[in-house]
Amino acid sequence: MQLIFTKEEIKNSFKSLGQYVAQKEVKFIRYLSLGGKVLRVISYSNEFLPHIEKQLTYIIKETESSYDATLILWKEQNFSNLAALLSNKFNPKLNMRLRIEMMYAGKQSLYSMQALDKSFSKTKPVINIEFERGFFTGNDYLNNTYYYGVRDLNPEEFIKEGHVFVQIFNNILKTPDSNLVHGAVIGLNGNGILLCARGQRGKSTLSVLSMIKGFEYVSDDYLILHRKDDELLASPIYSIITLSPEMYNKLYDYLDGTRFISNNARKDKYVFNISNFHNTFRKDYPIKLALFPEIVSDSEPSISLCTYEERGRAIVQLIQSTLMQTSDLNDTGTVLKLIDMVKNLTFYKFNLSSDIEKNTCFLREFMNEFTPETRNTVQENKFCVDITFDIANILNIENGQIYSLNKFGTDVFINICKGISLSSLADSLCKFENKNPEILQELRIFYNLIKEMRLSSKNSEDGKVSINPSFANEDNYRLSFISHSLDGDNDLILKNKENKNELCIK
Repeated sequence: MQLIFTKEEIKNSFKSLGQYVAQKEVKFIRYLSLGGKVLRVISYSNEFLPHIEKQLTYIIKETESSYDATLILWKEQNFSNLAALLSNKFNPKLNMRLRIEMMYAGKQSLYSMQALDKSFSKTKPVINIEFERGFFTGNDYLNNTYYYGVRDLNPEEFIKEGHVFVQIFNNILKTPDSNLVHGAVIGLNGNGILLCARGQRGKSTLSVLSMIKGFEYVSDDYLILHRKDDELLASPIYSIITLSPEMYNKLYDYLDGTRFISNNARKDKYVFNISNFHNTFRKDYPIKLALFPEIVSDSEPSISLCTYEERGRAIVQLIQSTLMQTSDLNDTGTVLKLIDMVKNLTFYKFNLSSDIEKNTCFLREFMNEFTPETRNTVQENKFCVDITFDIANILNIENGQIYSLNKFGTDVFINICKGISLSSLADSLCKFENKNPEILQELRIFYNLIKEMRLSSKNSEDGKVSINPSFANEDNYRLSFISHSLDGDNDLILKNKENKNELCIK
């Protein structure tokens, strides 16, 4: 449940929170070096220290002469009492409107509660309380102070959250010239390579094995991307890697000296501390090119300049995966900043074979001959499109807006891009037995959206329609075209249905 707070109410809530945690005993103070920023960490629980030391070995320090922000950590057992302490708006006993909303919303309303300060952000809460999961996060942006309360710090439970403090680091690193990025950076001979890919695309295996084989290393997952004197630089944050059991077995002989941390409580990922490879880590490492890796069936790896479509996919995957991890899909300013950071890089497609040793050796040969002067000569277009795991994401590089389609919508989108006509699509969708009664109206709106955005340049034809019935059924035979913007998420199909506007094609 999300509640709107005034700036004064937020200020008072954090004042109460500060007084609450100050009654506890400080257990330790550490400092984290985040590129050009320093974060002071004050913890009221010793149970946080092992997690910080294992995950952030490279950047943790005992002392610093100054700091830019503060992070307050404590172990919390009663999140309901904590919520009531912070504000009467969080207290159902004192807030009649909250009681009524909880009664109508049902049990789900008790799972989480957020305070939204619209003068700060229309979409991201400054206070987030997860009652069932046992997490509290607070962003006192007026005082550069962050709060993080956790119920269960058992290693097998806490590691489920993944890389520690990602959201907090993202807030601190978000400046005009820097940002947290979900990607990988390795390199050779001082030439950094930015790997742009979502998970399960071979990015982590390639970067980890390259590090083991003597490449320079920044990260296989999260990193700091920043600009200085017109140069794009990368710096590391975490000293952990995550590998699937299959990749762990393949790399077993190389991992001597690494320390096992956890199986991530799901047994699909193994987490390791790689501080024994700190000698390969590089800070302020210059990025000279971008690679778009993709696992293919070829017996030999290959690298070639990206086509426009491949370059667009790489940029979408880098940016959309970053914003998904940091809950910033609506932040068009950050999108435009990230586009500006990478737009002058040369983008290469790296076709990865099943032989991970061959891939690393091939990359070494390529980098030994690489010259940074090469540039892509592809023409820019307004939209970049990526379809991965049956989901389409569309990036408007002019205004930073991202659009997401559901699986059913992605299937229809692919047919439109092939030139299938509206009438052929309508005939095909009408054959579904369980179709929703408004499917033809939704299809017309969807079709016109694609055409108005000029995402398909092919002329309409009565070709063979190919729609996956399982995708249609999974999405209840409803097409979804979501726009992410500073004002929040909007389903453009529902919006146009409500306005009775079917986007006449111009």
